[in-house]
Amino acid sequence: MIPSDIDIRNRALNPGQSFIVEAPAGSGKTTILIQRYLKLLGGVSKPEEILAMTFTRKAAGEMKGRIIKALDLAQEISPPTEEHEITTWSLAKVALERNKKFGWRLLENPARLRVVTIDSFCSFLTKRT
Repeated sequence: MIPSDIDIRNRALNPGQSFIVEAPAGSGKTTILIQRYLKLLGGVSKPEEILAMTFTRKAAGEMKGRIIKALDLAQEISPPTEEHEITTWSLAKVALERNKKFGWRLLENPARLRVVTIDSFCSFLTKRT
């Protein structure tokens, strides 16, 4: 039996497995990556333990902006009505609980979210030594 799209998307949220996400524009690739990032935030001691890399500054900025927006929306009591939005909201809720528990202050200090380009990460590495 061929797994459904929702089954595949849910499996992609498992931080114990690696996934390659290939799909046409507008199919929800960034949403999956954001949900995976939020899932990881729900299980780390510091947000800096997570690294997300993209090819362009525009893509990195969009991802980071959408993560912050998801965290902001998760402060609301009522969940959204769309299935994929509920998943994002639920994952962001867990991340916000972790944020509060450890005092990360992510909404006040989004620079703690490491969403960077491959080039900027390589530059960071070369400057460390």
